[in-house]
Amino acid sequence: MLRRALYAAAGWLATAVLTTALAQTPTKITVLHTGGAPYMASFVAKDQGFFAKRGLDVDFKLAQNGSVIVAALVAGSAQIGLPTATVILQAVDNGLDVVLLACNNQYPEKTQSGLLARTGSNIHAAKDLEGKKVGVPGIGGFLDIVLRKWLADNGVDVRRVNFVETTLAQSADILKSGNVDAVASLDPFLGRAVAAGVGYVAANYTSTLPDGTITGGYTSTREWATGNPKAVIAFREALLEALDYIKDNEASARESLVRYTGLPPQVVATLAIPNLAVRVTPDQMQFWVDVAKQQNLIQGTPDPKRIVWPWNEAR
Repeated sequence: MLRRALYAAAGWLATAVLTTALAQTPTKITVLHTGGAPYMASFVAKDQGFFAKRGLDVDFKLAQNGSVIVAALVAGSAQIGLPTATVILQAVDNGLDVVLLACNNQYPEKTQSGLLARTGSNIHAAKDLEGKKVGVPGIGGFLDIVLRKWLADNGVDVRRVNFVETTLAQSADILKSGNVDAVASLDPFLGRAVAAGVGYVAANYTSTLPDGTITGGYTSTREWATGNPKAVIAFREALLEALDYIKDNEASARESLVRYTGLPPQVVATLAIPNLAVRVTPDQMQFWVDVAKQQNLIQGTPDPKRIVWPWNEAR
């Protein structure tokens, strides 16, 4: 009888230990990003342990451009990615079931972005781009779509502009090579090109965006979000805690930006802290649905309420 009791107790203890170990196993998340300052909150959340204390094991991978991110999510090589809002909509329009968990920043934005023209190109207005070759970091991405909207609003036939896909990190190099006349870029890549003397800011066209406009954000497949509801909540809470931390610890936040983007510390030191945000609403996505319809980027009419993952469980 005693032996049976001991065996039973041992079995119960082993089960309890195993259950506890499984409960404490962190949820592994790979985040795919393009190396911009607007992703600072997630970098800080990683470095300051905000993810870890909530049971998340988060790693970052750098993507060449935003157009490959959704494909990586669907393939399972990343669980969360940072595509732009228009890329998300095009993915949904093509039948891919992805959802927006949180945004990364919103306008009005302090970080400089816009049209970076090659020194000597004599580009100063929208009309000057007709017949020119312009690099954009992802066809159908944020900077590309807003640039096309700005051109159309200023009476330019966008069909007379030759758009080619480039990467943000190559903004200065591609201008210097003469392969393009201008690029759509943002800090710190824009500032580096100007400092190197290979380009100048011809137009800050993103300043025309309405207040509250998001650029994109933390995205996953619906399948992953549905299967990991606690991880979604934890991820959002970690980002929110990171926002609070950044307000009083800018120097530390800049160190995180250097670590995960590979940008020179002297460049990051001069950057304005982006207008970071986490919470996102369907109305903010509706703006991009309207823009995408105007530019014939999508055939259907995606429902923003279905794209934005519910926020009733987070502050």
